[in-house]
Amino acid sequence: MSAGVVVTDAEERAVLGACRGLTSAGYRVCAVARLRPAATHWSRACAERVTLPDPRVSVERFVEGLEALLRTGRYEVLIPGSDAALMVVSEHRERLEPWTRLGLPSREAVSRCIDKLALLEATAAAGLAAPASRRCAGLDEAQDAASELGFPVVVKPARSFAAANGGLRQQGVTVVADTAALAAAVPAFAAPFVVQRFERAQFVSCTGVIADGELLALTTSRVTRLWPPGAGMHAFAETVTAPEALPGRVRTLLGSLGWQGIFQLQLLELADGRLAVIDLNPRVFASIALDADAGANLAAVWCDWLLGRTPAPVTARPDRRYRWEEGDLCNFAWQLRHRRLRAAARVLLPRRRVTHAWFRATDPGPLLARGINLAARKTPFGSKA
Repeated sequence: MSAGVVVTDAEERAVLGACRGLTSAGYRVCAVARLRPAATHWSRACAERVTLPDPRVSVERFVEGLEALLRTGRYEVLIPGSDAALMVVSEHRERLEPWTRLGLPSREAVSRCIDKLALLEATAAAGLAAPASRRCAGLDEAQDAASELGFPVVVKPARSFAAANGGLRQQGVTVVADTAALAAAVPAFAAPFVVQRFERAQFVSCTGVIADGELLALTTSRVTRLWPPGAGMHAFAETVTAPEALPGRVRTLLGSLGWQGIFQLQLLELADGRLAVIDLNPRVFASIALDADAGANLAAVWCDWLLGRTPAPVTARPDRRYRWEEGDLCNFAWQLRHRRLRAAARVLLPRRRVTHAWFRATDPGPLLARGINLAARKTPFGSKA
């Protein structure tokens, strides 16, 4: 029987991409969801479908359900599908590790890797830049930082989730244009948080798998479109050849943080050619399907390594593309609304070798489930799900 892998957060397109990659590599996937319909549950890549309580609502009930699932002994690996799941799995690892492989580094390392302040401290030692940033504890410090850096500024939490009433409260990233917007935004952030200079630059994504200090898989892509524009999620991206020094610097950065596993490092390509780190996602991520279709099946590489199969290092092929359907539809509508007809036409321009976030001709169910989910929840196309 093929090895079983549990992946949480089956609603997310990151998890759908990871599960498609795992199934194509011969793994048996059990997808855990907190909502219905969950796109991965409607996928042919999903062998088992489980619904558990949302860790954002109750950490204990989520861990209890996950532990009961793993106690059956049918699953060799557990992959958290979100920051929330990663935090909970790491903190409650003693209840889960007896029944499966997590592959996580120490609690301290996980804590560093989800902390944006720790990331900023580690970038310089790795030979990478970072946008000018200030650590803030409240509105007065945020106003001083914005005055120094100049508007617009990006306000981001030190961590994406904060503990709240037995669950987790999500904190997003926002761009503010003036003092009034800053004053309105700050109350939503737990202290400390980050105020960062907003840089108008090309987005670059460096993704892969690192284990025992070695890069087992690597993909580099340029992000052509974001939704929302300027500071949103990847809507369209294209794989490229990595700059010569980048892999070594990424390895140094992740090594200093102590990370091991799947990762996405988000960067800006500044006007002077330097690469500036803006975020690290130590988990599966939305465009992971692009990596797999470009020859770097990250979820499968990670599971192969955890199971002692010594995978050969792989690098993704250039000139492969990724499209997030609803993100690009929103981009198209936004360009039309601003009367940018040529830009709107470029959004709809057919491209070769495109991997879609939800749609696949041989696996149409997830796109249908996503449509039902959006309609039922009246969720804007800009949702991060």
